Amino acid sequence: MARFYLLGNTTYSQMFGCVIKTPNKTIVIDGGTIHDSNQLIDFLKDNSESHVDAWFFTHPHHDHIGCFVDIEKKAPHVTVDMLYYHFPDLTDPAYSSLYRGDFEATLWQDVNEWKTRHQTYNLLEGDHFEFDDVRIRVLRVFNPDIKDNCINNSSAVYRIDGPRRSILILGDLGVEGGNELMNKYSLDMLHTDYTQMAHHGQNGVSKEFYEYIKPQRCIWAAPEWLWDNNRRNGFDTDIYQTVRTREWVAELGAVEHIVEKDGIQCFDF
Repeated sequence: MARFYLLGNTTYSQMFGCVIKTPNKTIVIDGGTIHDSNQLIDFLKDNSESHVDAWFFTHPHHDHIGCFVDIEKKAPHVTVDMLYYHFPDLTDPAYSSLYRGDFEATLWQDVNEWKTRHQTYNLLEGDHFEFDDVRIRVLRVFNPDIKDNCINNSSAVYRIDGPRRSILILGDLGVEGGNELMNKYSLDMLHTDYTQMAHHGQNGVSKEFYEYIKPQRCIWAAPEWLWDNNRRNGFDTDIYQTVRTREWVAELGAVEHIVEKDGIQCFDF
């Protein structure tokens, strides 16, 4: 048996983190912001004796890597066998200048030192990993030729196959990254039982991408305000496109929505 846990946002911020449990292994993908770290620390204590066999990352934005950075600093009892990622060179001015002087820059400085403190694996497209009865395939990694929205579009994309069902993790992939996937892969590879909606469900991949894969069970890394596009003046009154994406997948026949706003949720796959 394999079980997937979507972590909930513990603050107002959007975030993404999930945990996969197999009979003998614990796998984390991203984790959330620094403020979500206590949630994951408590979860691991209850479910894995505070040990992570594999920690995968999609891309180096604070709402994806911050949780790990904070856990490393304040929870040395949480042990991790291997970190898996493929990030842009965050010392390159083309990328580091995007957040120079910002909180993000501090996190990126920490990322540059991970290899001195941890076992790390530089992901390549086509890699696959077996954890008991779960297989994780790397469908794409950072492509330096994509200059638009370059950090979100650096997202690694994972296809996860369990004993019964499959999951597609898109991270914060943008239109350009989604087009790259459609050009490279047949529908059989991209169509899965569960789909994590790109970029928290708005301004991610294109409508055409979702029309191509027709997601039926949707995983949304969206807090309540983003889910409803309502920060102050009512339903669908702000600038975000989440409600449009909800309309798209409704048209495509989506039958289930698993949303970050509802706290930790799980399903067997």
